[in-house]
Amino acid sequence: MRRFLISFCVLTHVFLGLQKLSAQEETSKIFESGDTVCFLGDSITHGGQFHEFLQLFYATRYPNLKLTFLNCGISGDNAEGMIHRLDKDVFIHNPSHVFLMTGMNDVIRTLYFEGKALDEIIEKRKIALSNYKLNMDELTKKIEAKAITPIYLTPSLYDQYSKIEQKNNMGCNDALIECSTHLKKIAKQRNSTVVDLNSSMKHIMERELQNDSLFTIVGKDRVHPKSTGHFVMFYEIISTIESPSIVSEISIDLNQDNFTETKNCMINNFEFSSDDISFNCVQNSLPFPTNKGIDKALSLVPFENDFNKEILQIKGLKNGKYNLFIQDIFIHSYSAEQLKSGVNLSTQVNTPQYKQALDVMKLCEDYRKTSYQLRAVPFMEYKYLRDYSGDNQLQGKQIHFNKKLKAIEGKPYHNYIKKSMDAYVETLPKQDSLNKQLRQVENAIYKKNKPKILEWRLTRR
Repeated sequence: MRRFLISFCVLTHVFLGLQKLSAQEETSKIFESGDTVCFLGDSITHGGQFHEFLQLFYATRYPNLKLTFLNCGISGDNAEGMIHRLDKDVFIHNPSHVFLMTGMNDVIRTLYFEGKALDEIIEKRKIALSNYKLNMDELTKKIEAKAITPIYLTPSLYDQYSKIEQKNNMGCNDALIECSTHLKKIAKQRNSTVVDLNSSMKHIMERELQNDSLFTIVGKDRVHPKSTGHFVMFYEIISTIESPSIVSEISIDLNQDNFTETKNCMINNFEFSSDDISFNCVQNSLPFPTNKGIDKALSLVPFENDFNKEILQIKGLKNGKYNLFIQDIFIHSYSAEQLKSGVNLSTQVNTPQYKQALDVMKLCEDYRKTSYQLRAVPFMEYKYLRDYSGDNQLQGKQIHFNKKLKAIEGKPYHNYIKKSMDAYVETLPKQDSLNKQLRQVENAIYKKNKPKILEWRLTRR
């Protein structure tokens, strides 16, 4: 099949426009390259995924924006505990931003066991909320004194709404909503950003429970979100701090003289015939890769529509089916009508750019796992060695650990604490090598995430 080039004058006009557009790549509203971002919180931060999703989003959407993400969560922590460890666990990193989520442990969930509504218990609930507000005020002042930008996250949802089997601490989420109200007040007074996780998660719960009384956006324990909940949290965060954005958009109208328009990408070497179109394209972003673990979340929030559009639109094609190839890899077959409306390639898992994004996703997973391993040390030091006064030797610390374990025998979290203590003993001598590994993974992310020039070809069947 013979191809012929666009006339030189039209080609030059189009390229000049494209070069200008390519320089206008999508940029973050809140971060600058080189920023260090800490995530300060409890177990939902310590072992959670929402910050992994954020790292993946920024690495694929803004490949030239190099950010350092640091997990500063500790299981079982509250605002008071965070005040105690701010200097050595957070400020030591010189962060530009701190995502701050408190409340789940501050309200003392055991005060909300079903049937407990005695005056004494009600008074303790009020005291817990009062202490939370005082501690949050202090925490806020300390962060702002360091000229760090705080991003407040309201407590994630305690699921007091689902009919799942787990005992329900009814009223616990009402207390978390009161915590959220105080956070919003703090943010308003200081003109800071607050992300209302609790309201958005509660809205989804109320909507989905109309069809399924056992639905939960959290998990079987009513407290800790799984991948679905963490992705919903991630979506709410980027929806608050960023604007809806595209991966890229290529729009071609064969019926018009000036027929090519691009967004967040650049094309050249454009050739076409009556049945064949080809060009080279470099995108400024990669698609956000997804997996089966977040399929449910994608049905709950409009992430794909708001943040994951990689659009190819071609008008003026003859009727029929067209095969799309990228780097000579067959991607998909589309009708002329589909292409006229525009197709979203971010859902095509066999494109070279999607496969590249999967490699970035794997690195972000490795980064989170290494970060979690490192958190075994501050977890033990700030929670279970805070009252230790012996020599700085593992033997003495292990004796101290054994006493702590004996005191919680029979508790449902006994095995988790024992594993965490074992992880501390294993991780302590490896901190330097693990931190080095973390930096290597971070550097690999920002090498792997750079979009490449790819050859696109559309052929009529």
